[in-house]
Amino acid sequence: MQRNKLLVPVVLLATLLMGFVLGQEARRIVVAQGEGVENWDPPAGWDTASEWIEMNVYDCLVYPDRETGEMIGWLAESWENLSDTLWRINLRQGVNFHNGDPFTAEDAKFSIDRIISADREKFIVFNQWQFVKEVRIVDDYTIEIETTGPDPSFLSELSGTGCGVVSKKYVEEVGDDGLANFGVGTGPFKLVEYDRESFVVLEANEAYWGGKPDIDELVFRVIPEVSTRLAELLTGGVDNAPGILPQDWDRIESDERLKLVQYLTDRVYGLSLAQTPPPGVEAVATSIPEIREAIDYAIDRDELIELAGGGTSTLTRLTPPIPCWDRVEPALYGVNPYNPEMARQILADIGYPDVAGGPTITLHGTFGQYIAQKEIAETIAAMLEEVGFEVELDIREFSNFRETVYRGNNEELMLQSLGNFTTDPWLFILNYDSRFGERLPTRTRFSNEEVDTLAKQANVEMDPNRRCEIINEFAHKVADLRPTIELFQMADTVAMPSNVEWTPPSDGMLLFVNLRFTN
Repeated sequence: MQRNKLLVPVVLLATLLMGFVLGQEARRIVVAQGEGVENWDPPAGWDTASEWIEMNVYDCLVYPDRETGEMIGWLAESWENLSDTLWRINLRQGVNFHNGDPFTAEDAKFSIDRIISADREKFIVFNQWQFVKEVRIVDDYTIEIETTGPDPSFLSELSGTGCGVVSKKYVEEVGDDGLANFGVGTGPFKLVEYDRESFVVLEANEAYWGGKPDIDELVFRVIPEVSTRLAELLTGGVDNAPGILPQDWDRIESDERLKLVQYLTDRVYGLSLAQTPPPGVEAVATSIPEIREAIDYAIDRDELIELAGGGTSTLTRLTPPIPCWDRVEPALYGVNPYNPEMARQILADIGYPDVAGGPTITLHGTFGQYIAQKEIAETIAAMLEEVGFEVELDIREFSNFRETVYRGNNEELMLQSLGNFTTDPWLFILNYDSRFGERLPTRTRFSNEEVDTLAKQANVEMDPNRRCEIINEFAHKVADLRPTIELFQMADTVAMPSNVEWTPPSDGMLLFVNLRFTN
């Protein structure tokens, strides 16, 4: 991907950040973010930070309501399920892209076709969208989508990563590289300018079909270090910052300009465990089931939750409010199996450290994107060492972590925080299905025939009750095999101006169309 840095004069940037546009004070929100946008082409990237920012610029056909999680129409005004494999989508009329191009069925079809007709090398979400067999245009504002089989997750999948609708005319004019470097959507905010490594400036879309946002200008500043974000927040350099640590709450709450909002996200902190060695390595200790079990018993989830400032312990990524989550509760949710004596005994029984791939266990981690990432990794390393493991802690800056470890080079253990789709369990299922390995070198390199069979059944079962039974069995099987060790459903604490009302959505997406100023 071409790394085209848009250079902004220092004076202009300073003016924007001080809160004036053409000499007029504007309603502005400046958000601290761990990293910037790598790619403005919705299906081309899968990094959360890019998606959080760029989805202020794009609309999908359907999307979860930011407060209720219910699937609602965005560029789709309504839809009808004609059969198990056929959906008719009625599109919103009178919508224009930010460059003036009118939105029609051609754009809706083009946005999906360019994904499903490509490959994973071009679009990382390629296989995620293979539920679509064909998109047909009925008229200028109606399309039909035929799926590859019965699909109980259709609407949720249609709102998946890469769902932002692009202008067919614009992409044909500027090419994929042009779109990657400057996004044009139909969303509530228009892209003005950006620097991949330091900031993004957006302005309100005055003609937005959902109504003009209350914010005139939305600025994202890239500030990886949590301590720097806090300093900027307290000195007025930023207005909104997620991931505020408990030790900083009093300082925020004592500032009358600011307030804190805590909420339970849909993200789950967990460890990905390599089941097979990465290329060039003969063996990894985490391929041994007893090693994975000992790791699970060694970790006190309650201590990690206290460190992060809130959350709920879990042994599964199937957490509330995802449909079917209550079928696994209380066996897998709200459970902390911490038992260091058991962990020590297991290691003694298998003769650790004299095991294949031992004795050193590498724990990969990062910092700057989610709450207390570095501190949690350090604490887990100490817990593992306490029961007898030899641990090498590898903490990397996030962009380096993503391009190296996260893309398939997990040696043994990798700490990460992964989100879910609260409207359906399909993403939870997908992460353990062997088909995941066809999309990218997986972080666990996990494959299990029984898990794959249950995944296939759940993905086509149209009866909701029977589907939940299958998913319950699937969740327990995954928990027993431990390709991942889930730790806790993450709470987050966001600092924001005291004169705004904004409900952070459970998926953590930094969408600001629903923010309102109170004065």
